[in-house]
Amino acid sequence: ETRAASFFFQRVDYREKDRNLLLCIELNWTWCWASSRPASTSSIMSFLLRASASRIPQRALFAASSLRHSSSTASGKGTTSLNSILIANRGEIALRVGRTAGQHGIRVTTLYTDPDAHAQHALSSPFAYNLGETSAYLDGDRIIEIAKREGCKGIHPGYGFLSENAGFAKKCTDAGLIFIGPPPSAIDAMGDKSRSKEIMTAAGVPCVPGYHGTNQDVNFLAAEAEKIKYPVLIKAVKGGGGKGMRIARSAAEFQDQLRSAKSEAKSSFGDDTMLIEKYITTPRHIEVQVFADQHGNSVALGERDCSVQRRHQKVLEESPAPHLPEATRKDLWAKARDAALAVGYEGAGTVEFIFDNDTGEFFFMEMNTRLQVEHPVTEMVTGQDLVHWQLLVAEGKPLPLTQEEVEAKMATMGHAIEARIYAENPEQNFVPDSGKLIHVRTPQPTEDVRIDAGFVAGDEVSSHYDPMISKLIVRGADRTEALRNLSMALEQYEVAGPITNIEFLKRVCKSPDFIAGEVETGYIEKHRDELFAKEPVEPELWAQVALSTFIAGTSSSNPIGNTGAGIGFSPGYQQRQFTFVEATAPNTPEATPATVQIYQTSPSSYDVTVNNEKTFSNVTATLSADGKSLTSFFPHTRLDTTVIRDEDTITAFQHGRQYRLKVPRAKWMEKALGIKELTNSVLAPMPCKILRVEVAEGAVVEKDQPLVVIESMKMETVIRSPIKGVVEKIVHKQGTVKRSIDIFADELRRKERKSRQIQCLVSRLSVGIIKYRNEVTHHGLRSSFFWAGIFSPGQQKHSKPTTPSGHDGFSSQLIGPPGQADIPPIQVFNIFSRRGILVFKGLYMMDDTMTSPFYSFVYTSSELFLSSFLAAIRGEKSILLTVYINLKIPSPTTRSRPIEISNQNKIKKIKK
Repeated sequence: ETRAASFFFQRVDYREKDRNLLLCIELNWTWCWASSRPASTSSIMSFLLRASASRIPQRALFAASSLRHSSSTASGKGTTSLNSILIANRGEIALRVGRTAGQHGIRVTTLYTDPDAHAQHALSSPFAYNLGETSAYLDGDRIIEIAKREGCKGIHPGYGFLSENAGFAKKCTDAGLIFIGPPPSAIDAMGDKSRSKEIMTAAGVPCVPGYHGTNQDVNFLAAEAEKIKYPVLIKAVKGGGGKGMRIARSAAEFQDQLRSAKSEAKSSFGDDTMLIEKYITTPRHIEVQVFADQHGNSVALGERDCSVQRRHQKVLEESPAPHLPEATRKDLWAKARDAALAVGYEGAGTVEFIFDNDTGEFFFMEMNTRLQVEHPVTEMVTGQDLVHWQLLVAEGKPLPLTQEEVEAKMATMGHAIEARIYAENPEQNFVPDSGKLIHVRTPQPTEDVRIDAGFVAGDEVSSHYDPMISKLIVRGADRTEALRNLSMALEQYEVAGPITNIEFLKRVCKSPDFIAGEVETGYIEKHRDELFAKEPVEPELWAQVALSTFIAGTSSSNPIGNTGAGIGFSPGYQQRQFTFVEATAPNTPEATPATVQIYQTSPSSYDVTVNNEKTFSNVTATLSADGKSLTSFFPHTRLDTTVIRDEDTITAFQHGRQYRLKVPRAKWMEKALGIKELTNSVLAPMPCKILRVEVAEGAVVEKDQPLVVIESMKMETVIRSPIKGVVEKIVHKQGTVKRSIDIFADELRRKERKSRQIQCLVSRLSVGIIKYRNEVTHHGLRSSFFWAGIFSPGQQKHSKPTTPSGHDGFSSQLIGPPGQADIPPIQVFNIFSRRGILVFKGLYMMDDTMTSPFYSFVYTSSELFLSSFLAAIRGEKSILLTVYINLKIPSPTTRSRPIEISNQNKIKKIKK
């Protein structure tokens, strides 16, 4: 009954429920526990009806929680009850640990930083505390202080951050808190890569030949590399997660790779000490999951093959490892248990080995003294909850299973594979991406399909932290079935917003060598041509995107949609032309535009022509109520397509494949805006910090020569020259931190730069709700005006336009919320007609706060759709007013006339 109540509590959606109501739920759960009453859902809801209006203060909850804790069953000798814990982490691992803790009646306290204020883990518990700045997850003293103040008995570090920090573990113990992990001495022994090699050698565990000493002189390390013979692996002694690791394949690149590894290690771990090892050319990465308790017991819960990697970080993990001889498998398990016992290990740990595909030998690489990211793979093939095991060991209890029992369970559980879903761009060397998740649709979880996610639709993937969105774990009776399940689940996984690696993972799952289990750590690079082959876009996809855009634009539920031109004298039937390009990668030349013409033949039937080559007649199309899913009946097939629009980017999902498209800006529009296409610029692929500038202005550079080194999400990336040429200008200096960076540019004029900045600002604000609509007629032109307020996050404003004043325009007043001053009046438009010519005069703040207006125009074959953006900075408030004008021109002859746009007394004529 207690677990049922705990489960009920954990399932509450904190974003939609009142906080005090949550306190009532928690208090009633506590009361049921302490009084031994049945803690059923009905009793909780009954209590809520009586207590929801009482506004129970938080201190009462703490008192009630203490009552529950004091009423817990007494622990056995040598054990300690963990009735409340603090999770010193973020994202999916914080949610993962919290779920298991809640299922076993353990109260959870979570932490978050300013960028994570609205993250799922911050919303998952009513006990959530803001640490402040981005790096505060590393503030061990503050975390311990919060845990003590909240009455927590233990701290779970998750993975990353402080999980392998021996000093933090010791401080927890000294403060009377249980560190849910190994003892500080074991972390210290295995955390130092050089020292761990010595311990493993003494314990009889084979190690890779290399230099593991303390001499860090660059020339000395270069000499050691010569002795070991190239290629060599340069690795941080405190490293992990692929950070601080580089491969030097020759003496010529050794110093550059060493410097890069040191810089990344210093940033990630605070220690740039390096070791040098022989790099095995055909290695497999095989690791063993071990567990040990305080009573001298240890078990190996099978191995995981993590050979498919990019940037020395894992992408796919599976268990058991394919094509591994049984004798070798058992030897790996035994060596892993020896490694744990050699350092007096307790809790969850992973012993990583390099397996030489050529010789069949294996060598100790390192031991991760924490729960691994890929631990769900082991859970799927053993049927065990490893977080629960961690809690049991931390309480001083023995391991739940013996080695024989573990192996018996594994014999019946089949094969499991995990795919990490990252916000990253595989086409750009897997550089991380960030941004808002516009659309997320996941496979249906089952016993054989599991999703551990840290984000939902609407969340922001921050550039400050690791870009992993989720983990997709599948299981099958054997590896073949598990692969089929993984392929199907990936086809059902839809993410729009940041670029992800989902399409890349689909291609890996179809690779013949991967299907055959013929993998090693260089697999991605060796199969680059296969994994990054460009696939053509089917004409049906272009048609579906155009139809979705057309129907959404003409829907009565979309008041700002373009209505198109009537055909002949039938105003209900329309024709439209659309142009799209495939956005395969940012900052690269776009593909040839695709042109789609739509001719409406009945309310729901269309003739569609793609690129003047392929015509589909009598296509019947229906758009879902949310405007995302389009079902069309072509003459030869039925297609279901999901189309997600985000500004000028369109993400489409069809037949299990994702397409990223762009709506190209017209050349005349760029000219009117004064925007110059910077084709000779080198752009940063992500928000970042510039660590080093490797060239000077005027320098002659070769293709692929390093230009700058940037850092994002604790990873260093080298930006190389795409062409041979001369560096005209360096725009940003070392140490610059920008959300969007042009690193090099040719003749950046102030006007261009200012226009780009305004566009960047506009693109990062979200569109507000349309508050008002009015229709006015000026000299035969029937116009529809829409006002929409767009404000900085958290600001709630209301838009209330005044009535139009005469024939030369109208003004609008933004009304602030109660108790606050109104926004100054804004002169929105002067629109009038002179002999059929439309003149657009401008947009100005009445108090001259902003004197330079910026415009954005879209002109289609049958109508003019103008949207003008005003960005005004007033103190800390960012205000944006958007006005949409949809002009329906009744006379066919009017359409062919030129349109004049007055921009600060400068007239530009634009032909149709």
